[in-house]
Amino acid sequence: MNRRSLPLNALRAFESVGRHRSFSLAADELGVTHGAVSRQIGMLESLLGLRLFRRSQPIELTDEGEALFAGVAPAFDRLSTAVDNLMCPGGQTLLVNAPPTFTMKWLIPRLSVFQHRHSKAEIRLTASTTSIDSLKLSDFDVVIRRLPKSPLDLHAEPFLSGKLVAVCAPERLEACPVLRAEDIKKHRLMEAKSNVHAWTQWFEKADCEKPSSTEFLRFDEMFFVVQAALEGLGVALVPLSLVADDLAAGNLVLAFDGPDVSAADYAYVVTPGGHGRPLLHEFCSWLSEEGTASNQFACSVI
Repeated sequence: MNRRSLPLNALRAFESVGRHRSFSLAADELGVTHGAVSRQIGMLESLLGLRLFRRSQPIELTDEGEALFAGVAPAFDRLSTAVDNLMCPGGQTLLVNAPPTFTMKWLIPRLSVFQHRHSKAEIRLTASTTSIDSLKLSDFDVVIRRLPKSPLDLHAEPFLSGKLVAVCAPERLEACPVLRAEDIKKHRLMEAKSNVHAWTQWFEKADCEKPSSTEFLRFDEMFFVVQAALEGLGVALVPLSLVADDLAAGNLVLAFDGPDVSAADYAYVVTPGGHGRPLLHEFCSWLSEEGTASNQFACSVI
């Protein structure tokens, strides 16, 4: 189909319904009636000779609808970005999805460096631990996760070490020193639900029996685990890169030097809609620079 024949209004309605999985929400977003959206979708289905939606509750895209949405949604995102850039000369927006603890403890404290270089850029952060294959990638330019391998057909670029260390508040260690690996069980051990296997690896490598799971203090997010360690509630096994600043400042100390346990490194994945954007290339290069510096700094504080 040539460009002059593209049913843009119908495609716009289709993209909105596909994104919201709702005719009513799409109608609200587009400022038209539910019936108008339904007619646009009907016209598009008739033109293509395909069913694009299953009218269930909630509605679902058919396989053909999914294929069309995968192409249409990023196209509208690119159009929106192009118009925004013209309306705000020199200004661009990057949509970044990253884990909450990484965002709070590593990315935000360093982001001013990138903003200084690109003062007119807007970095919109979304914190999430949802797996990449479950994300709607067209909503983001780059996704950051701890990844053991590249997901799907996407290329993951590691930039920050996943090395884990056992840390606690200094006063806790002063009151009850850990002179050998077994001694760490004298303290309350803490973990995040997303990282429940880390302590198992730690005790296996230390050749010690792991306490029962009921003896652990467990939190939903790793950020809470780090904060609990800062408050003196127990010993946390967390990525060194996220607590290096607290170790350097003396807010946290190593509970025990060893054993060597590593999780997957932090990596960034550029989504299909983000490729080819100079600002995104600059952001990813900056992540790699900061990651290298952070890894070196983290090694120097332990």
